[in-house]
Amino acid sequence: MRKIAVRDFEKIKSDVYHALRVGKRNAISRAELIATTGYKDRRIREAIESLRHTKAILNLDQGDGYYIPESNTQGRHEAALWIRKQNTRMRSMKAATRGAERFIGTIGKAVPGQIRMEILEDGKITERKG
Repeated sequence: MRKIAVRDFEKIKSDVYHALRVGKRNAISRAELIATTGYKDRRIREAIESLRHTKAILNLDQGDGYYIPESNTQGRHEAALWIRKQNTRMRSMKAATRGAERFIGTIGKAVPGQIRMEILEDGKITERKG
């Protein structure tokens, strides 16, 4: 992946954010965002991911579009529903890793080959392989 300068990424984020519309009925697809902004799909997704750290950007159930929720009761309801769905997805994704964690034996243990550093009472640092 080509590294993007911070100022360039800030411009991409700004362009993407200003292309979004307010209200669920005005949701815009990624294809429309690509056509509107001229950026590649990956840049659009990265911008939306970053913007979501500070702004409410929701998407329709089937991924058919992104939008900014309205500043009213309905918009807050849509945001709360979106948060619940995201939390459910996160729990499901975490549960899906359990089989692989058991396979490598890392549940509650260090990852094989990982170095663990400890500070001893005398202030010296020691390394141990996990």
